[in-house]
Amino acid sequence: MQSDRNFQTDRIQRDRATPEIKRKVESWTVWEADAREPFEIHYDRAVSFCVKEGRAEIAFTDGTRLAVQKDDFVTIKPDIKGVWTVLEPITNLYVYHDTGSPA
Repeated sequence: MQSDRNFQTDRIQRDRATPEIKRKVESWTVWEADAREPFEIHYDRAVSFCVKEGRAEIAFTDGTRLAVQKDDFVTIKPDIKGVWTVLEPITNLYVYHDTGSPA
């Protein structure tokens, strides 16, 4: 597991979830997926999620590849598409942002 999980582009940001962030996200919506065929997603709104368990890779249409794992906190800006590949069963807590800033 990488110790430095910081990653940022103009549309995607990944950091380690701090204890404060973990407390804030506990009330967010749960999403779970088992390892299976890759699936496409279109982020039409900004979203933030915190990985509680598991691992996955997201390959975005702009060429960015993002690995996510337990304790990663990710924010994705709207209007980007990608393909999720779940490598180990994954559980995320997520929220869509209609306005304002994440967590």
